[in-house]
Parts: sequence; structure tokens; C-alpha cells
Amino acid sequence: MELRYWLIVVGVIVIVGILFDGWRRMRGGSGKLKFKLDHSFSNLPDDDADPDLLGPARVIDRKREPEFNEADMPTVSASELNRKRNLEPKQGDLGLDADEPVPTLLIPVEDDDELPAQAREALPVEEVLVINVIARDADGFKGPALLQNILESGLRFGEMDIFHRHESMAGNGEVLFSMANGVKPGTFDLDDFELFYTPAVSFFLGLPGPRHPKQAFDVMIAAARKLAHELNGELKDDQRSVMTAQTIEHYRQRIVEFERKKQLAGKR
Repeated sequence: MELRYWLIVVGVIVIVGILFDGWRRMRGGSGKLKFKLDHSFSNLPDDDADPDLLGPARVIDRKREPEFNEADMPTVSASELNRKRNLEPKQGDLGLDADEPVPTLLIPVEDDDELPAQAREALPVEEVLVINVIARDADGFKGPALLQNILESGLRFGEMDIFHRHESMAGNGEVLFSMANGVKPGTFDLDDFELFYTPAVSFFLGLPGPRHPKQAFDVMIAAARKLAHELNGELKDDQRSVMTAQTIEHYRQRIVEFERKKQLAGKR
């Protein structure tokens, strides 16, 4: 019993000591508990939002694309076509030194149709018939839709980095007409066609050109109408005026007059 008595006494003393130490600490702090604040979060907004959620989206000031101006479209002219033809590398040009002989491609003698076609292509262009197709939508003609449309019309990517319509839908034979981009420099980049878009394209037919220019023009106007109809475009002439039935007939008369002059010149 004496041991139990002393254990109780010692326990009471320990409890009293703990209580006294706590009372002393509170007295030293003026009776108030003090907390050390972490100021690293002082700039957070005072709201009840979940800290794991993303904050409001930042507004990035992007520069707007310049508005399309038809006057800035590249001009398709006879002089420009002749200049680009002269700049194009010729077949067989391997970039060898001038002293080295440059191999040439031999043309089979029996291929008579190819010979007149090459002779016509070698002649300088004197007149160009142009049909512009302007997009009505602000987003312009998007690359994938444009490519599908013109491929269906038989155009194929080729020289000068533009599209050409050959006699054959497969891309064989002489060129009937071509199609350029309506944005300078007028070329296309097939590697970027998935993200490509343009506000306008230009179909054009050079004279002298195909053996049957009137039929070639009919194929060209059909391709331009198809594009305008399916991709919401508007046909315009070389002066960028709305193309009417009278304009189309005037183009046909220009072809007739050009051929008549050539025939008269050939008889002299």
C-alpha cells in the first residue's frame, strides 16, 4: 500500500507539472496562440475554387491575317508565262559544268503527235484567257477539298509548282490549261496541303497552246464552274469582273480571232 501511495503522488506531481508548463507558455504569449504564416501563397486569389483546377484561360493577342484584296492577285500574262518557262530547268539538265556534254532525251521518230505538241509548247505565248474563282467564304478554299475537286476535274500537279489539265485525265498528252494559286507567288506546296487554304485560284489557257483551243476552253470553264459550285466560289474574268454568259462568249470569240490571225499569217 505504501508503494501504491507513492506512485499516485508521483503521478499527480507529473500532471501538475505539465499543466503548469502549459499555463506558463500561454502567459508568455499574452494568452494567444501564434502561428507562422507561409507567405508563398499570398498571391493566390481569395476564392473557394479547387486549387487543382486550372485558372482562367489567358487571352493571347494574335495578329489578324491581312484581308484578301483581289488587286493583289498575281497577274497571269503572256510575258509572265514566257518568263517562267525560260526559268524552268529543261529535261536533261543535270547541272553539269558547261564543258561537260549534257545528255539529251531522244524522242521516238514514230511519235508524230508528240512532235507537234512540243513545237506548240516551244512557241511563245501571245495571249492568255483567265478565269478567276474567288471564294465567298472568309476561310477561303481549304486544301483537302480543293485538291479533291481539281483532281476530279483531271488536273495534276506539275511544272512551275501549279496544276495542269492534260489531254488525258491521267495526266498524259499536251497541256490544255493550268491553274495557279490566287495568292502571290501563285504556286502550291503539296507538302503543306492539309493545312493549306487560299481565297482564290486562277485557271488560264495560253495561246498558242493546245491543238483545239476552243474545246480546251470548254473543259476549263467546266472545271472552274465545278469548283465554284461545289466549294462556294464566284467566277470572275481577267479584269476581276463577274463572269457572265456574254463574257464566256467573248472569250470564245477571242480564240476564233486568234486562230484566224494565225491562219492569215501562215498564208503570207
